[in-house]
Amino acid sequence: MKTNLFLFTMLFMLSLTAFNVKNKPDDEPKQKSLNDTLVITTISKELYICSCKPNTANPNGEGKIYYQGKFKEDKVTEDADYHNCDERFLMQWDLSELPKGIKITEAKMQLVCAEYNGDKQGQLVYECISEPWNANIGFDKKPNTLPETRVLTDWPVKNTYHLVDLTSFVQSWYNGSIQNYGLMGFSINTETTNSAIFCSSNFPKEDLHPKLTIIFSKE
Repeated sequence: MKTNLFLFTMLFMLSLTAFNVKNKPDDEPKQKSLNDTLVITTISKELYICSCKPNTANPNGEGKIYYQGKFKEDKVTEDADYHNCDERFLMQWDLSELPKGIKITEAKMQLVCAEYNGDKQGQLVYECISEPWNANIGFDKKPNTLPETRVLTDWPVKNTYHLVDLTSFVQSWYNGSIQNYGLMGFSINTETTNSAIFCSSNFPKEDLHPKLTIIFSKE
């Protein structure tokens, strides 16, 4: 993968116009009776970071994609060490569209998986970020997270939607019990190469951008 990382990225970007998602998620949130649904696509800030280039923001993909997982290769270059590369992304959803005085019953984040490499060892992790962060930082300056908010998912399938249940996150951000500094996505129990690539809000095809679907009722 990262042996020819630059070439892979260029070929990947060239294939964007032909990229299609194979299927809709079966458990995609649907509007329910007496409830309202809001689909949020605005992200305040987002960032991809990795430990192999710890001082660089968005070290690959020009901010158009997120890597999440682990990459391992017996290779060291002038600016990177790929022996045990921890790949993460940070994202802060803009919740300003949510009306006041509502009860949030469900919130699911939808990401499009553009690529996956690995043997499905371990799991993907999402945790609330606990402090402010800048979108130009590298891995060495990544913010802290709240482990008690952890949400786990299995590895995604290429060219499909990846759903993450963020109901507890959005409820806490909305009621103010947790400050909305966003979330961090990474992996655990991954001792082999397992790396997912997701489309960011800067991805050229708008219909492949991340979405946050929130179902709520009036209190």
